[in-house]
Amino acid sequence: MYPQIICHIMGSVDGRLLPDRWTEPFNGKSKGELMGIYSAVGRRLNTDAWMFGKNTLCEDFFPNKFHTRDITPIAHPAPYVAGRTSSRLFVVADPEADILYESSAVRGDSIVVILPETAPAFYLEYLQKKSISYLFAGTKGDNLHTAMQTLLETFGVESLSLQGGGIIDGAFLQSGLIDELSLVVYPGIDGSASSPSVFEYIGKEHAPARGQSLELLSAETLQDGVVWLRYKFQKEERI
Repeated sequence: MYPQIICHIMGSVDGRLLPDRWTEPFNGKSKGELMGIYSAVGRRLNTDAWMFGKNTLCEDFFPNKFHTRDITPIAHPAPYVAGRTSSRLFVVADPEADILYESSAVRGDSIVVILPETAPAFYLEYLQKKSISYLFAGTKGDNLHTAMQTLLETFGVESLSLQGGGIIDGAFLQSGLIDELSLVVYPGIDGSASSPSVFEYIGKEHAPARGQSLELLSAETLQDGVVWLRYKFQKEERI
């Protein structure tokens, strides 16, 4: 059993994710004002937890890295549940086990880190001292099925809003874990083939969305030309 996973993302009409490359709003408002619409929609989803990819988190919140010479892992890795200071949780996958945290929360929500079983014991001690929860997702820290099962069973997360970037979205897509797509369309264009898109799977699978179809649940026109599309993932059993 896994939490319900809603991929909630805002992209330009050509599916690109970098706001600084989008064309300006037609009515003279700032891009930030329209990004606020995306945030408001996210709150309407009312999930138990939300999640960024590591690159997004480090760029926006914690740019520094943790360093240790002793990389000895613990013998029997087990989840650690720190004291919670919020009803909602923030989740991040850190397969390198090296994010240096300046606080135990992101936008007021307590952090849970997804780690590899080989994470150094010193790093785990550091997280405990910072009152940051963690769990393990296989030897490489990339087993999303294990991570989501632990989130449900150990942390009580029944629903999670996955908010990009494209690489983490692509990993969840390939794993077949996404139940719903909440796509907020910004009324502007990027136009560059080099810009990241909503789903950016990095791996050997040549068709990461194979066996997954989208059923439109709703289409809502919001203010300032923003459109909110909701799709349900219909999934065939993969062989």
